[in-house]
Amino acid sequence: MNRAFKGIWIPKEIWLSKELSLQEKIFIVEIDSLEDHVKGGCYAGNKYFSDFFSLSESRVSDIIKTLVNKNMITRKIVRTQNGSIRYLNVSHYLKTAIAHSQNLAIRTSQIQDPRSVKSDNIIIHSNNTSFNKREKSKKINANPRKK
Repeated sequence: MNRAFKGIWIPKEIWLSKELSLQEKIFIVEIDSLEDHVKGGCYAGNKYFSDFFSLSESRVSDIIKTLVNKNMITRKIVRTQNGSIRYLNVSHYLKTAIAHSQNLAIRTSQIQDPRSVKSDNIIIHSNNTSFNKREKSKKINANPRKK
């Protein structure tokens, strides 16, 4: 099974969620990493998850059902001539959060100068001050406690 392996990054929207158990959080990240958009989603079966997480197949089934009921993932069954295939997809809200977190991680890893990060209009310095390129003379203190 091909994997778009994304490391062990867990977006803060998932990690800080009070409505998800630790196992559910890890399942979401695994399902996201296994999604094959050409085929329609993650088509890994309960046996795969059972082996990967060292859980029983019935426990895997329970976790997936819970995630579907919480609207964290969607489940679609496609009937074929040879049986059926289940596709799992991370919900649109979580997809957006995951994409945002991954973009942030990529931008952070591409920093050349550890003291500053450049974006289109703002240079952010590590001393908690920022300067707008259009208004270079105006200093903005990003830390209200620091005068």
